[in-house]
Amino acid sequence: MQIYVGNLPVDVDDVALKAMFSEFGDVVAATIGKEKGYGFVEMRKASEARAAVHGLRGRDMQGKPLRVKVLKPGDEFHSAAEALHGGRGVKGEPRFRGDGSYRGSGAIRRGGQRGS
Repeated sequence: MQIYVGNLPVDVDDVALKAMFSEFGDVVAATIGKEKGYGFVEMRKASEARAAVHGLRGRDMQGKPLRVKVLKPGDEFHSAAEALHGGRGVKGEPRFRGDGSYRGSGAIRRGGQRGS
């Protein structure tokens, strides 16, 4: 699960960011953005990631409250996190059963035959 961390002090590096989130669980990657002040963290388990978000959101760091949120595929920073972490954890486009049409190929008809 990918997490955005904003409002970081400029002297925080990747190692410090990883250490901050490691107290909540297994951190796969932690990267500071190109312009310092924000970063991305990827955690293996969703439960640990949620605990980290709730535990660190608003925490005071050198007089600045941290902004911490879980990234979802439609979020503004999601593509930047993917680029920094090499796309790990992203499984691609969802696949649907059937022939690819928008009709529900496995739908159950109710009420007998059509047209009667």
